[in-house]
Amino acid sequence: MVKPKKQLNGVSGYDHQLYIEDFKIKLDSNENLLGPSEKVVDVLKHITGNDVKFYPAYGELISTIAGANNVSDDMVLPTNGGDEAICYLLNTFLEEDENIVTAVPTFVMSKIYARISNSSYKEVPYKRKWVYPIDDVLAAIDEKTKIVLVTTPNSPTGDSISEDNLLRIIEKAQEQNTLVMIDQTYGSYSERNYVSFASKFDNVAVVRSMSKDFALAGLRLGYIISNAENINHIKKIFNPFSVNIIAAKAGVASLKDTEHFKFVRDEILRSKDIVTEGLKDVATVYPSDGNFLCIDFKERAQYIYKKLLKHGIKVKFMHEGLVKNCFRVTMPSNKDAYELVEVIKKTSKLLIFDIDGVLVDTSKSYRMAIKSTFEFFAKKELSFDKIREAKNLGGLNNDWDLTEYLLKEDGVRVPKQAIIDKFQTLYFGHGGDGLIRNESLLISKEELEELSKDFDLAVFTGRPKTEAEFILKYFGIYDLFSPIITMNDVPEDRQKPYPDGILKIVDIVQPSETYYLGDTQDDMLAAKTAEVKGIGILPPQDKSETLKQLMSNHQPVVILENTKDIINYMGAIR
Repeated sequence: MVKPKKQLNGVSGYDHQLYIEDFKIKLDSNENLLGPSEKVVDVLKHITGNDVKFYPAYGELISTIAGANNVSDDMVLPTNGGDEAICYLLNTFLEEDENIVTAVPTFVMSKIYARISNSSYKEVPYKRKWVYPIDDVLAAIDEKTKIVLVTTPNSPTGDSISEDNLLRIIEKAQEQNTLVMIDQTYGSYSERNYVSFASKFDNVAVVRSMSKDFALAGLRLGYIISNAENINHIKKIFNPFSVNIIAAKAGVASLKDTEHFKFVRDEILRSKDIVTEGLKDVATVYPSDGNFLCIDFKERAQYIYKKLLKHGIKVKFMHEGLVKNCFRVTMPSNKDAYELVEVIKKTSKLLIFDIDGVLVDTSKSYRMAIKSTFEFFAKKELSFDKIREAKNLGGLNNDWDLTEYLLKEDGVRVPKQAIIDKFQTLYFGHGGDGLIRNESLLISKEELEELSKDFDLAVFTGRPKTEAEFILKYFGIYDLFSPIITMNDVPEDRQKPYPDGILKIVDIVQPSETYYLGDTQDDMLAAKTAEVKGIGILPPQDKSETLKQLMSNHQPVVILENTKDIINYMGAIR
């Protein structure tokens, strides 16, 4: 096997989507969703054989870009998208032992290119949302810094650097003989346009893309603007024909149709106002100078994300640092902006499922693990009737506690951790190869999907998170539920029958009405205490009148023989 160069160790390749995803509203990639100018479409319709049989010539494209940006032709270099522009600048100016400095979070491709060139990538984190960390960036610039990357407006945060702060960076960079690369991919939407700095300062290069503003994402067109000497240096390493003739002609047509982009900009600005105003009471919507908004849903983020997916809407969900629980949402047409707000704010009835005995038959898994763990330590047999009787007592938080109770009742004293270790070895095994594999669904995936069309579905279980997520993913139903609250999400002394898990879910979902489906009296007590409607489900291993009575003591709205009966029951009261 031929090994790649060592700089690629630990680098993950960029995964292209192989097909355009079929979403009703696709808001995850910051494309211009209003589409290109009709003049672009007309150009595409009239491409001829003569256009494509020769290598492309870029004179008209370069002159049009230069005119649109008020610079001379020798300051322009067209590229195959903004990514290639960044790659060219790093490959031209960044040596192996030098570094690049940038504020984060930001666009990641420069980090990948720096890693490939075996250069250092110095990340300066934002400390406040979203105040550019100017002093920290200036402090990070040292004698080894060859490039300072300033992305403005920045993605995913949406903020733009002030002119004063940018000038401070340029001034320090000049002292260090350092290039300032200004990524203005979203510059067309901002009042702060810094293209003119490429004419004023010989250590400035501006990167632009025509994906976000002129809707040429599928044709891949961008460009670099810098002084002529810098452009000539870049030409020493660039691919001379990376921009195809179709993209070049489309670029010319786009830049000449100024009225179309004015329409796009006005529509995007209005959509930002619609979403910002519409969501101000349910999320933190940060101001943005781009064609997107950064929206913080805090603990509701996972639920809102799955809710949007259910309605055919895809956004960019971020998970780390200051953008944790934030969505980067491309702004669509005004009509789709109103729909986005409506979907997020719409309330539905909520069905919260316990897992054991409700979603999943555990008679051959958890019950068997209890029996086998008891027998391992007690050195005697345990009947399933004894397990059922203990279960019906209530007040035992989980099956570890239940096993410990049974052992103590039999006079056997075993350290709790030893019980847990033995139980887990039997039940979960090594990464899910234990008795958990004996479990089966009590309601089909198709039936759950049908329920999810009219109800929000969530899970509250006494299982550990690892086991809960494993079994939901194993049966392919994980994405149907949000939130999924487990024993790990509730304090140890506030497990069922305390209502904390149910209340946590209700706080996240904010439903119009809530039902909790459980198979024990503790479940029904938790529902009653939380002031939601309990639905008792008789598990496969216990259809007794005793269990019915125990659950009835806590006033469930109904007790069903089987989980599948929920479909007819909810249909009758819908």
